[in-house]
Amino acid sequence: MSAKSSIGALEQAIKILEIVVFEGGNGITIKEISQKIELHPSTIYRYLNTFLSYGYVSRASDGGYKPGIKLVELGNYVLNGFDLREIAHSYLVKLVDELNQTAHLAIREGNEALYIDKVEGPKTLQMRSRVGMRIPLYCTALGKVFLAYSSEEDIDRYLKEVELIPRTQNTIVSSDRLKEELLGIRKRGYALDNQENEEGIICVGAPIIDFSGKVVAALSVSGFFKDFSPDKIPEISSSLQKIASSISQDLGGYGKQAD
Repeated sequence: MSAKSSIGALEQAIKILEIVVFEGGNGITIKEISQKIELHPSTIYRYLNTFLSYGYVSRASDGGYKPGIKLVELGNYVLNGFDLREIAHSYLVKLVDELNQTAHLAIREGNEALYIDKVEGPKTLQMRSRVGMRIPLYCTALGKVFLAYSSEEDIDRYLKEVELIPRTQNTIVSSDRLKEELLGIRKRGYALDNQENEEGIICVGAPIIDFSGKVVAALSVSGFFKDFSPDKIPEISSSLQKIASSISQDLGGYGKQAD
């Protein structure tokens, strides 16, 4: 299939889905859809059958098609992401003002973390991070936060699916050692990336928890390793946890994960 025909097929699928979303509240039939976009009913049926299998549409009681619950889930996910960034941004600025280091905000997407906000510190240290960038979970402070507050089943699944590749000489590549690290994170309430993802960069991360007790994001502060000496980590982590807790409270949480 050519690129042009692939794009045409995608456009057809999008048009069908939009019709179902905007006009199929009580159910819309294949014949009604066909009259709107002049596609053969058999073609529309194939698209709808695919959407059904993924939960993007569902069947109405009269046999028609209506929006599926998957669309609600995706919509809420997007909205929560926007709300989270809006709520958290001023706190990232505050964190940078307090510690003079770069602050990051991330959410988890599958087996990776995704930066959704970043405020640069006053120092000119070059870092690879950028908004929209995906990073591993096992070797970053933000990622380790998400793993630490996951179920044992999720952690085991992750370790089966993801190879612990050494990114620096400090990267943890042992599953058993990583599990011990995650237990420590839960006990102390923050994660540490000790030059495990980038040489010369240390990062401290803390969880952001919503009204349901779920870790929905992670907050971190990063900088040159000389600015994160062992005697400074307690002060840095304390400031980070306080601000992460404030964001959690604004989301209806209280900085403590529900059991």
